[in-house]
Amino acid sequence: MAVAIQEVLGLYAPNDYRDADLATQILEAAREANGAFNILFVHTDGAGDSAAAYEQRIKPAAQRIAVELSGQQERTVGVVPVREMEAWTLADGDALRGAFGTVLDNTGLGIPTKAREVEGLFDPKQILEQAYTKVIGGKRRARRKAADFFDAIGERVRLERLREVPAYQSFEEELHLALIELGYLI
Repeated sequence: MAVAIQEVLGLYAPNDYRDADLATQILEAAREANGAFNILFVHTDGAGDSAAAYEQRIKPAAQRIAVELSGQQERTVGVVPVREMEAWTLADGDALRGAFGTVLDNTGLGIPTKAREVEGLFDPKQILEQAYTKVIGGKRRARRKAADFFDAIGERVRLERLREVPAYQSFEEELHLALIELGYLI
């Protein structure tokens, strides 16, 4: 079976629903893009408790989509890091080194040596920014920030490193189930 994977389509709540509860915003964004996707990835940061974030923010939206857009070939998959998505960028020091153009080791960058340890970081966004600052020194080359390197890091990160991160494992398991339900995997 041939499967076409297209560019990621960013969805946003229609203006009429900007003040609605989160589940409604997600539902209406999905409704507006009806037919344009099979898998809707919904991201929320876990703020220290990814299971609670999933239950409170992802699950209600997924349930409403399943009921109100029933009959569609659409599945909702939660992307919920324990704290912030930036933690996942810190899971692979080699990817950071390649994106930042440095030979500093993980200790020199100030990042964990074990991928699973990124979930214990209180402020991954700050750790990522500090790692970038260590690479560029005190000067701000063209005022770039570490976040400007997300694509470059994402292209380099090794899945085997991400698979050591429990929240990423949960995401991958949910994605795998959605692909089976949609008939893309057996």
